Amino acid sequence: MRAWAILLGLLGALLAPVASAQIVSAPLQKIVTPVDPMTMGTDDFARLANPAIWDGLSVNRIEFREDRAFWRLYRIVNLRHPGGPLWFVPHDNENAAFQAAVFAVRSYGGVVIAIEEARAIDGPDSRMNPDVAYGRSIDPNRNFRDDTPNYAATILADLGSPPRLIVALHTNEPGYSASESTCTPPDAGYTGKGEISVLLCSDLYSPRPSVRAAWPFDDTDSVAIVSYLGDRSPASGYCARPLSDADMNIMFEHVVTSDGSLSNYTLFRGLPYVNLETQDRGVDPAWLANARGRLLAMIGTVMARCAPIEGLALRPPPPPVRSEPPKRRKHR
Repeated sequence: MRAWAILLGLLGALLAPVASAQIVSAPLQKIVTPVDPMTMGTDDFARLANPAIWDGLSVNRIEFREDRAFWRLYRIVNLRHPGGPLWFVPHDNENAAFQAAVFAVRSYGGVVIAIEEARAIDGPDSRMNPDVAYGRSIDPNRNFRDDTPNYAATILADLGSPPRLIVALHTNEPGYSASESTCTPPDAGYTGKGEISVLLCSDLYSPRPSVRAAWPFDDTDSVAIVSYLGDRSPASGYCARPLSDADMNIMFEHVVTSDGSLSNYTLFRGLPYVNLETQDRGVDPAWLANARGRLLAMIGTVMARCAPIEGLALRPPPPPVRSEPPKRRKHR
């Protein structure tokens, strides 16, 4: 019996390292490639093919695979002022958001992380990532999950300590679908089809419309989304009071469990985060500039009131004098 015990002990000692090795994840294999933004074939870079825009900025393409998906993204750094915000553009088909991020990183410094459609470098823009080994395409802004830790770690690799401000930039469908509103039905004849609007009221979103509705908030799709935990008040969201005092359109997002978005991911970790949205107006240069300008105006307010960056105002000015809101035109 003793001989059998010794034999089993030796066998266990030999097998133990093998069993341990099976549960250790392989290190993430990332391919990092410097790129020249002036010669890139993608439409986002082609629209900004001006050497003055890229002066002082470096661009790298980062590619990696995790779980069932292959990811391709661009990291743009302001070499003169690398310590600014982390600008995040999760959707490749939101063209004004990419342009606003490039203009913002030039003005305020920091790092841009922009997700690229992963099947081909010069392929068509897509909101989703279809380059998957199996299953459905993946929304890049719903992949901040416990089972894909390398994705979040790559996006937030430049977060730093203390963490820098994260600003996510989006464009959206016009208005909102009537089926999305559970507490205030839209006016008769309303034809919105998205889900981002300061007119939308639901169990998830509580709206705080701008009182003056001055540009860029004359458009009810131009909003800041501020998330807050389910057992707290909307005012507990990051920079909620200063942005309210600035008379922005705000959608307060009530979060109980994570939906895999960066807003939820940062909320549960106490990271400074603001999400800015405006209506997608297409790629005509004038309308693209209009959407980009609205995002940059909102960015200016966030930077003046919320950003912990030297040289910028950290104490919000007094709230504006409130007047009767103007009559809103019917949203198209």
